[in-house]
Amino acid sequence: MVERVCIYPCGGIKKTEATVARIAAYLVNEDLLPGQTMILCVPAFLRGVEEDLVMLEDYPTVVIDCHSENCATNLLYLSGVTPAARIFIPEVAEHFGISYESERRELKPGAQQLAQAVADETARVAGAMLNNEAYSYEKQQIKTKTYLAQANLPVDPFDYQKINPGIYRPRNMPDFFRREAMTDGKSK
Repeated sequence: MVERVCIYPCGGIKKTEATVARIAAYLVNEDLLPGQTMILCVPAFLRGVEEDLVMLEDYPTVVIDCHSENCATNLLYLSGVTPAARIFIPEVAEHFGISYESERRELKPGAQQLAQAVADETARVAGAMLNNEAYSYEKQQIKTKTYLAQANLPVDPFDYQKINPGIYRPRNMPDFFRREAMTDGKSK
């Protein structure tokens, strides 16, 4: 059984969606699943702070990507860690019919609505991992030193499989929504 879930929101500053991602992560951590999630601090992780390294290795991570540059996905890829799930903000906005204005510092009403929708979807995914006895997560180990300027990143390094609009999981990670246990890729 999973004890906690790590959330890694895109940390970019160029797009409104990055602010939406960070606010959504805090909504999950503080309001929707308090005490059951943790937010990865990228500067601490890059500096090698043990708490952030341990949370990334020991608990399933939900990345929140805000645009096609896939910043959160790519940082984990460069670290040798596979996320358990990915939330993709543009698809969440499209699925719920939310339009929002570009304002990064203080979100306008549409972007606030989007942050709540992203938080709800993130909490749904994390909750499935936390409450599904059939879901099992194997601890990972950070395998490489992360270099942010590395070139030639693959377009889809984790072979994401779409679960719902805006919700993905790497093809080789367990399905958090499946209710029966899996053994060697087959249901029990």
